[in-house]
Amino acid sequence: MRLHRCAEVSCRELIKLGFDYCDKHYQQRMNDYHDRKSKAQALSARTLRGKHDVTERDREYNSEVRPELGHEFYQSKQWERISRYIKQRDMYVDAVDGMVYDQGNLIVDHIVPRRLLDTNAEQYDINNLWLLSRSHHNHKTAIEQKMNDNKLKHISRDWWIKVLKD
Repeated sequence: MRLHRCAEVSCRELIKLGFDYCDKHYQQRMNDYHDRKSKAQALSARTLRGKHDVTERDREYNSEVRPELGHEFYQSKQWERISRYIKQRDMYVDAVDGMVYDQGNLIVDHIVPRRLLDTNAEQYDINNLWLLSRSHHNHKTAIEQKMNDNKLKHISRDWWIKVLKD
């Protein structure tokens, strides 16, 4: 097998033909590239053209990707009213740790995931809704993705509290 040296100055690592850099320097260059790219995007977003591009990207995402994911449900007037009601009912207190959060840090969540509910009435049932902080909601979602649907249908609120406190 033919080898050559890494293209990084003063690196003596031997690598296969067809590659320019060893793994260490390749990762370093990729990290530098991503840093430069994110800084350029942040700088571009400050200009009028950049703001326009961000708005267009968001508009396209909202019109094409979100409906496929079922996010239009969460944009409906009925959901907004119920969400407001649940936040007032629970007095902006997280159901797991009992801490008070502002409106932006709380998410109204379905105890039994919405995708497992058949009717609209079940999806808007206030007994299946509770308030979670953003971090608890993300943790719950990660656990839900690892579980099968049959088990998820029968998990209680108390079980979720116990699991999310750990």
